Parts: sequence; structure tokens; C-alpha cells
Amino acid sequence: MMLNFLSSCYNKTVHLLTKTWDCVQVDNIIPADIKIHSKKDSVDAAQLISMLKLISWTFKKNRAYACSVNGRITVAGKYELQEQDKIIQCTSEIKHTINNYKITTLTENELVLSGRAENTSLVLHFKSR
Repeated sequence: MMLNFLSSCYNKTVHLLTKTWDCVQVDNIIPADIKIHSKKDSVDAAQLISMLKLISWTFKKNRAYACSVNGRITVAGKYELQEQDKIIQCTSEIKHTINNYKITTLTENELVLSGRAENTSLVLHFKSR
């Protein structure tokens, strides 16, 4: 009985996650200790934020994922849910890099992930298609 309960909870998370998610907002893209000193720095930061908003992630029930930028797949691999479905671990199939993201919000229409990138803790906000 306990196994059925755990399985149903796990399946609920996979069910909610399984779709294409479009990035709508990125928080903490520039670490707090970094200062923008020039127009070029400001333009570079704005371009990076704009590019990140072109990102879509697609998660499938077979634990495959793909990350695309402007409709072109840039990274694909497998994902696992860990720590009672609070962490999603993505392993790319080409470089075998592993990235962990904390799932802070997961509903039918909204996904919010937080993770580390370089010297900052990014927060990625997604809406479902």
C-alpha cells in the first residue's frame, strides 16, 4: 500500500512536469557583487536576459528532456526526480554534465526552478504551452 502511495505521488509530479515550458522570467542573472560599469555591460546583461527568455524546456514521461533556444534543441538528455520530487537532476547526453534544480513551484501552468550558475543562484520562471 505504501508503495502505491509513493508511486502515485511520483506519477503526479511527472504528470505535471511532462510538457513544454517557456521561460518568462529569470531572477538573479547578475550576481549581487557584480557592478555594471559601462553601457556595454548593461547591453550585454539585457541581451543575456532576452536570450534566456527564448529558452524552452520539454520534459517527457520516459524521463527524457530537451532544452531549446528559439525552437532549436541545444541540450538533451535524461532527468531524475530526487528528494521526494523536490529536485530535478538533468544529465546531458553529449557532455554528461549534471545540473540540479530545486523545484520551488510546479502547477499545471507554472514551473519555477532555482539552481546555481557560475557565482549566482538563478531562479527560472516558466509557463506551460
